[in-house]
Amino acid sequence: MMISCQDSITEEPISKEESEYLTRLKDIGTKGYLQEQANVYINMKHDTYYPLSTVNNFVNDQINGILILRKDASTILAFDNCCPHLGSRDQWSYKSSKFTCANHGNSFGINTGQIANCNSNTNFGNLKAYKTTLYKDLLTINFS
Repeated sequence: MMISCQDSITEEPISKEESEYLTRLKDIGTKGYLQEQANVYINMKHDTYYPLSTVNNFVNDQINGILILRKDASTILAFDNCCPHLGSRDQWSYKSSKFTCANHGNSFGINTGQIANCNSNTNFGNLKAYKTTLYKDLLTINFS
């Protein structure tokens, strides 16, 4: 007598975090980002954000109003891209842990404390930072 055994394939359930990750990437699509309430979700593999794969590179995301900085291999920071001095958003450079606005040459730090708010006519302090979370190649920036 011959007994036939059929292999059964058991799929392990995916975690809630993995499920949310896959859903967000699908929702982001070809745009590279998704704005949803107080969050922006960014696909780090998208051409716009790909420079962030290199330490000390930054992207000035003018659509979402943020400067995104790859500080080190595991840390990505996000800041308001509005110059505290006069509100410029498109003239940033980064060097030695400071963002410099070419509009008037003022530099602003990336540390906590002494926050220089957007368009406050100040020429020193730190840019307003936002909370970031990185899961695989999905960056979440929370504005609240």
